Amino acid sequence: MRRITRKAFACLVALVLVGGTSACDTDALLEVNDPDLVTPDNITGQRGAELVWAGAIGDFATSYSSGGGGQALYVGMITDEYHLSGTFPTRNQVDRREIDNRNGTMLGEYRSLHHARVSLARAAAQLREFLPGDPRIAEVLSLQGFTYLMFGENYCSGVPFGTVEADGTLKQGEQLSTTETLEVALGLFNEALGETGGDATQQNLAAIGKGRTLLDLGRYAEAAAAVAGVPTDFVYWVRSKDGGTFNQRNAIWELNGSQRRWSVSDGEGGTGLTFRTAGDPRVPVLIDAGIGFDEETPLHLQQKYPSWESDTDLATGIEARLIEAEAALQAGDPAGMLTILNDLRADEGMAALTDPGTQDGRVDLLFDERAFWLFSTAHRLGDMRRLIRQYGRTEDQVFPTGAYFKGGNYGDDVNFPIPFEENENPNFTGCFDRGA
Repeated sequence: MRRITRKAFACLVALVLVGGTSACDTDALLEVNDPDLVTPDNITGQRGAELVWAGAIGDFATSYSSGGGGQALYVGMITDEYHLSGTFPTRNQVDRREIDNRNGTMLGEYRSLHHARVSLARAAAQLREFLPGDPRIAEVLSLQGFTYLMFGENYCSGVPFGTVEADGTLKQGEQLSTTETLEVALGLFNEALGETGGDATQQNLAAIGKGRTLLDLGRYAEAAAAVAGVPTDFVYWVRSKDGGTFNQRNAIWELNGSQRRWSVSDGEGGTGLTFRTAGDPRVPVLIDAGIGFDEETPLHLQQKYPSWESDTDLATGIEARLIEAEAALQAGDPAGMLTILNDLRADEGMAALTDPGTQDGRVDLLFDERAFWLFSTAHRLGDMRRLIRQYGRTEDQVFPTGAYFKGGNYGDDVNFPIPFEENENPNFTGCFDRGA
């Protein structure tokens, strides 16, 4: 939005009241102030730092679970959590795992995640300058770490990471491999741990982010140690607002419960879990709630986030226990793994699990539990890729395959591609690797 100068405004008044141009300088009509209502030089001092922090928190929410859907929803689509009940061809590509790098929907999601990353980095710098010691420094560092984590878990290897200089100049970045991207995330979580000022919420958020990253890197014992102090009842919420703007509402509910564009899956592609019919209290579903937007696909509504104002969980103490359970399995302690899993289930009044008796069966059991506990929180794609990368499973054992219910067959994507528009970056040469 542009604001005209006072001189130009006076000229416009003269034109209206007098009906001529002799009373004013018409060149003033072309004069404008800075094109932003709030310009960078206005955002200074403590109040400015707080405004930048609030904006960065909102940008992260948009990239995660608001706006056009966020990582939490599109991860559900490319995996086995949701399937398409709408008509967008770009979303169809995601659901059937055959995403063109010119996909406009995914370009928006990619840009949103980068925008959040840069916004959070700026907030960290502002807070450090004007509010040193404030625990919100740790918060934005952790959330920035989560953006890198989601780039590492959800996108092909080779994402380029640009920066924005202090004067607003964009500096195009070099590509990072998946491992390098995760190492950057790990560094940010470690940095956050040193900035919490004793704030328990920020300590736990950074610890879970660190543990999740270490799990992705295959450093299981370190991951368990990182989350050991997180209480099981801890939750960090990404906030939503009923009646707010498009970027403030819970998009998982918006696109499933309101617009009917997505539906909860069940055994998708022959390998998917029975999220819809399991009757599991961790994934409440309203079955047969009507017909989807396409007027042909049965609609099944997730009830984990039952309204526009439902907050979305990003990091929980339950995840901390699941990390410890996986570390126990990796350490050759299946009994320890079962104890952790059954303690969590007991808290929900669920029946205890029994040992499947084989290592493959135990891995299946653990990842099934992770899938139900962490449903619709952007964990599933990272876990399915880990089953291939760290546990030796094949793509067709993990991802939906075969005939796609809207025609054709599933593709072989196991991650999101880097959009075609990155070819404008001279440092970009394409994905290093499209594998898990």
